[in-house]
Formats: sequence, C-alpha cells, structure tokens
Amino acid sequence: MQKIIAKNKLAGFINGLIGKYDVVAPVKDVNTKFRKIGSFDEVYLEGAATDVPAKSHFMPDGEALVEFKGGKARELSGEIKKTVLFGLRKCDLNAIEVMSKVMFDPQYMAKVKNTILVGMFCENPDKYCFCNSMELTDGGYDLFFYPKDDYYYIDVKSKKGEALVKGLRDVKAEVEIPNPKNFKKLKTKNIAKNYRDADWKKDSEKCLSCSACTVNCPTCNCFDLRDVLDADLKNGKRIRTQSSCMLKSFSNVAGGKSYRDSRLSRFKHFVFHKIVYYKKQHGRPMCVGCGRCLRVCPTRIDWVDTINKMRIKR
Repeated sequence: MQKIIAKNKLAGFINGLIGKYDVVAPVKDVNTKFRKIGSFDEVYLEGAATDVPAKSHFMPDGEALVEFKGGKARELSGEIKKTVLFGLRKCDLNAIEVMSKVMFDPQYMAKVKNTILVGMFCENPDKYCFCNSMELTDGGYDLFFYPKDDYYYIDVKSKKGEALVKGLRDVKAEVEIPNPKNFKKLKTKNIAKNYRDADWKKDSEKCLSCSACTVNCPTCNCFDLRDVLDADLKNGKRIRTQSSCMLKSFSNVAGGKSYRDSRLSRFKHFVFHKIVYYKKQHGRPMCVGCGRCLRVCPTRIDWVDTINKMRIKR
C-alpha cells in the first residue's frame, strides 16, 4: 500500500507526530547525526547518509545495562517512549536489520520494539556510497518516503506505519522505488581466499588504529562493560561503552596475550568480518555500503578500491 503527501506538507506531518511520539531525525551540528527533535525546522535531509549512524539511538554510549542496589543486581529493561526514527536511508535500514541479528540484550530489543522506522530515499549519494554492491533488502521499514515531483510517495509496510498515515490520501497507481545512484562499486565480495594477499599490507601501513571507521560504521557493535560503583561498593551501575576491534587493547586477554597484535591483522579482520565472516553465518554481508568508514578515515584508506584492484583467487 502507498500513500501520498505534498512536499510542502511534510513539516506539518512531522510536527504533528511530535508530542505523541519522541521523534528522532537527522540534524546538522558539527556533523550530521540522529537526535531527538522539537520541530521539523531542525531536520536536515540533504546529502548522503548522516555522519553518525542511527546505532547511536539503539546503543547509546554509556548506557546502563545493570543496576546495583544494596549489593543486589537488577538487569534494566530499557523501556522507552514510542519513538519515530525518521529519515533513515536504505543503508541505515539494512544496518538495523544486520544489528538485530546479533544484539539480544533487553535494552537494545526494547528500543527496536518501541521504534517506528521511517525511511527517506537517498537523492544525493556521494562518491563514497556503494550500497548497490552490498545485497541490500528493500524492506526493514514501517514507512518509506520517495520524492517525485511535488510529492512524497509513502510505501507502507506495517500496521505501525499505517497508523501514522491513515489520514493521508491513497495512491491509485503505486510507483516503483528505485535503488539510489552509486558512483562507487565493489566489484566482488569473493575474497575468502585472498586473506594473505600482499595488497592488504599497503592499506594497513596507513592505518592509525584510531577506530574512526568502526565508531562511524552503522553495523559495528563491539562494546566493553564497565562497573561504576558508589563509595560503599554496594550501589552502582554496569554501563556499556563503545569499543572497537581496530584497537590493539580490544583483543587483549589474561597473561598479556593479544590475538590481533598487528595493525595488519586488525585491518584484515575488519574487512573480512564485513564481507566474509558475517555472510557465512547470516547469509548476507555485514557491510551496507554506506561509505562512512571511507569518508571519515584520516589517511583516506579505501579498502573497496584495494579489493577492486586485487587479483581474486577462486
């Protein structure tokens, strides 16, 4: 089912949701990111995917998972107000699908349950986007807005989404939503036999192990747990903090051993997890082709270009 709304009515539609729901949408500050808004005037829909991905809504850094009181621990349920997450690109929607296959804690699951996902077609992908190479699905949303002429055609995929647009006009002849344009392409994902290829070394030598790629990746979900206790050592919280497999300390174990001691091993793990390992387990790549890791890398490492130039082993 599809609905239709004039572009000049979108602000009124979103403002009408505020108050009934918490509305989280892209905003532009120092960078672009998803944040709770108080008015449509704050929304920024230009350009490609936001700099900071939507995982900041589902896995906020420093979130308390367990509460300690009187020496007893209680797992927190993570209940939140019904939220509309608006302005998600196709890559963002697929990233949420990817994350939901590996995240099962009550906090994360409560946010997914209580969040209505509203997609927005990506009209202006940049030179880093390669989403059409990454086997993305066309679902994962409750509503999806596609701009055409002076209107938005709204694809309705769920009862939750239908409830938001029940007052809007039905479309008689539904429009087909195309894939976003891409200026970049990953030519192959069959790199399983190229793990020892010498081409990886050139990229790893430029790597600073700064973890910018994983922090800004919408599907990276590595985290650490830290107990923050009061002075009496009976009350406090266990919090989740964002971490990264690109940090040398991440793979440290008891006795001082590190299973990925070199930058080369960490860099290859990042790429192979996205392209090979996750797909072997879940049937699709972990990478969604949003290009954020390429966009934020301070030394401009382009692992997509590295693969494209590689002699693939069959």
